[in-house]
Amino acid sequence: MAASIDLDVVTPGAVKFQGKVEIVVAPGGAGDLAALPNHAPMLTTLRIGVLRATVADGEKRRIEFAVNGGFMQITPNKCVVLTDMALSAADINIEAAQADARRAAESLAQKHGADDVREREAVAWAAAQLEVARAPHV
Repeated sequence: MAASIDLDVVTPGAVKFQGKVEIVVAPGGAGDLAALPNHAPMLTTLRIGVLRATVADGEKRRIEFAVNGGFMQITPNKCVVLTDMALSAADINIEAAQADARRAAESLAQKHGADDVREREAVAWAAAQLEVARAPHV
């Protein structure tokens, strides 16, 4: 078995995942980043996006969550993700996410670049959900 790192994905309401993974790829505040076993300790913010990990169960199974920001702490043998929301494909209603994406895009278009942070976040959140929901599940 390949080397592994413990991953915990935690929201205020639940532990969404807890287990050993080979790699974690997260939407860091300054860009995407990966955590591997024996990673140097670090703490980073997360932006809205998709958190991915390859589960260390011999089957190369991948897990994905749409996250709406948060924090990630990495130590040499553990990675902890704290976020308000972490949605797996099973948690996402594709039709509702598509409708949210349309509404967010229309709202953003009406702003014309003026104080549009909330609208950009809504577009990014809908896009992250759709990416997770539509991903092939390995």
